[in-house]
Amino acid sequence: MGTLIEGGPPIYVGIYVDNIIYFSSSDAVEQRFDTLLSGIGSVDFMGQVSYILGIEFTWKKLWDGHLCVSLTQQSFIEFLLDSLDTSIEDISSYSSPYQSGIHIDSIPMLEMSTQDRDKLRLQFQLLVGSLNWLAHTTRPDISTVVSLLVQHQSHLTPGHYDAAI
Repeated sequence: MGTLIEGGPPIYVGIYVDNIIYFSSSDAVEQRFDTLLSGIGSVDFMGQVSYILGIEFTWKKLWDGHLCVSLTQQSFIEFLLDSLDTSIEDISSYSSPYQSGIHIDSIPMLEMSTQDRDKLRLQFQLLVGSLNWLAHTTRPDISTVVSLLVQHQSHLTPGHYDAAI
């Protein structure tokens, strides 16, 4: 966050590698930023952001002149489900994925070969890492259960993987 025009509103900038998104409540501030950014190198301005880092942006102008933006990662979730060979119909839906009374830490341990546990651990870490990305970007409602799942990466069972699914 910074101010580019004395007395003007701030500009908010997000940078990931070579992707930059920015916004301000002032068109003049955004134009000033465009000018300054163009002065330091070659830049492709692509207009209003619609998709970046797996996040889809939907913009809507409200009747009162305000701008509303919705963020979703539907395509990332669909890709994740496909990679797990799971369909959305196979998954229960609740208003919040974590319900008190479901105790992830009470899932019984099972005897497994080291090879089977290592294979399960790799699948589990991939899934929980993806869920963590979702929790930090557009799905804070799953952060509690992701945090609970992460605690079982070293000593997990198929029950923990099923809980993650």
